[in-house]
Amino acid sequence: MDAADLISAYHETSYQVLDCRGAVLGAARIGQISPNVDELLSAHGAASGVFITGWNPRSVPTERGRNEAAHRRLESELRARGIRFLPHRGVGSDPSWSEEGVFALDLPIADALELASLFQQNAIVAVEAGKPARLLLTPLLGG
Repeated sequence: MDAADLISAYHETSYQVLDCRGAVLGAARIGQISPNVDELLSAHGAASGVFITGWNPRSVPTERGRNEAAHRRLESELRARGIRFLPHRGVGSDPSWSEEGVFALDLPIADALELASLFQQNAIVAVEAGKPARLLLTPLLGG
């Protein structure tokens, strides 16, 4: 998939914040304000959040065990930095495709892009309370 196709796919994805049982608490879409994600931020005393994943490096489908190991490493890295996070699932326009990640609370954008690059991710989705979700590209995709 070329960069334009990837960016289009990211725009068609629903970025869901989950509870510990996997139930959807809120969802964001790029370019849209999400009142339920804003409520989650407020409930956690956060001004912003970043959807980030370790799954499918460079948007190449990867074996589940490797994805899960990368996810655990990402969570460990965030804990080491003192960053709070909630579970996240990205669901594409084809509902058979999804991937796990985290919704990191108040993670500075520069740090989020650095982590995404470390985990070979093309992009992150950033949300600030009251503002539309933004797609931010890493250097891997020309950001």
